[in-house]
Amino acid sequence: MVGVWGVGKAQWTHPWCHVDGLLLPLWGMQDFRRLLVWRQAHDLAVATIRITARVPRGNAELVSQVRRATASIGANIAEGAQRTTSAQFAHFLGIALASLAEAHNHLLLLRDAQLMNSAHAQDLLAKIDRLRPLLLNLQSRVRAAATVTAASPRPHTH
Repeated sequence: MVGVWGVGKAQWTHPWCHVDGLLLPLWGMQDFRRLLVWRQAHDLAVATIRITARVPRGNAELVSQVRRATASIGANIAEGAQRTTSAQFAHFLGIALASLAEAHNHLLLLRDAQLMNSAHAQDLLAKIDRLRPLLLNLQSRVRAAATVTAASPRPHTH
């Protein structure tokens, strides 16, 4: 869906999407916290911090890497949502997906090296499995909007 927004005589075509029942612009959003994908990424990061606190000492570097990777997912969603074009937003969603893959790898390593309780690892891995399709879907929609807006005229006056 493409809408028009602007002040005075200057207006821009702008892609919109339905997010959690709200009609929001795909880029330049004011509150990234409204995005379900960000909330789930945040939940994953918080759970990772809590669960990895139980990993035996001597594994601080790996724990730090998995924490940074999970924190990066939500941070990139938030930063991308504040960018001025949907192409920029899609770029940051790609970075978030890469961080998700990195976190997935590190959690598998912690689990398989038996440095983390298997049940706790499965909980975090399940969160990753629920987050990935949401992130891929949003990236797909934002990329489609980038294609539409690339073909749309920017700003025009009446």
